[in-house]
Amino acid sequence: MSLERLEIEGTFNFRDLGGPAAEAGESRVRSGKVFRADGLAQLSDRARADIGELGIGTVIDLRDIGERAKLPDALDGLDIRHIELPVFDDHFFPSRPLSREEMKAAAEATGMDLSDRSLGRIYELMITHFGHRLAAAVDLIAEHCADGVVFHCSAGKDRTGVIGAFLLDLLGVGRQEIVDEYAITSTHLSGGFLEAITRNFSDAGISGNLAQTATAAPP
Repeated sequence: MSLERLEIEGTFNFRDLGGPAAEAGESRVRSGKVFRADGLAQLSDRARADIGELGIGTVIDLRDIGERAKLPDALDGLDIRHIELPVFDDHFFPSRPLSREEMKAAAEATGMDLSDRSLGRIYELMITHFGHRLAAAVDLIAEHCADGVVFHCSAGKDRTGVIGAFLLDLLGVGRQEIVDEYAITSTHLSGGFLEAITRNFSDAGISGNLAQTATAAPP
């Protein structure tokens, strides 16, 4: 299967999820219907034209309110349905930076320690606290894929990567192919992306080990 990124200006990790063969050897994922991506806030006019040519009718934004407010999707001029489905239910990246006391109160209220932004902890929280949101995203993608759909978060790596893996698994794609499709993200997210995401996260008040959490996609 192709692991190449699509050259959509303003993105680093825009890919067609279609094409990988199922274990029986026959592709069950049609190309040109389901796409995954990083943030769409920096789309150029050319990029919007390219997205239109791809036939994408729906964008599913998996980011929290703090991310969306700072870097809204640049979809002006596109006849496209925009759906906000924050995987972390607007808890992980709030509309403003929280004080230490507010983070402690939030952790007590939700049962989540939001001060730990390590990759392992993010994935644990995603599954144990927000599995229903992941399932809702899969349902939405299935509902809109006939007309073309792209789902994305900020890096197109963790929230997007997990949902992509679930979709491929449900369609019978082999485990190693799924792992390879997930892990290729770290190749795309280097250099310019790391510089941009570090700047954007800092402006949004998001801290942590950005080099690891923003770009790492270990198999």
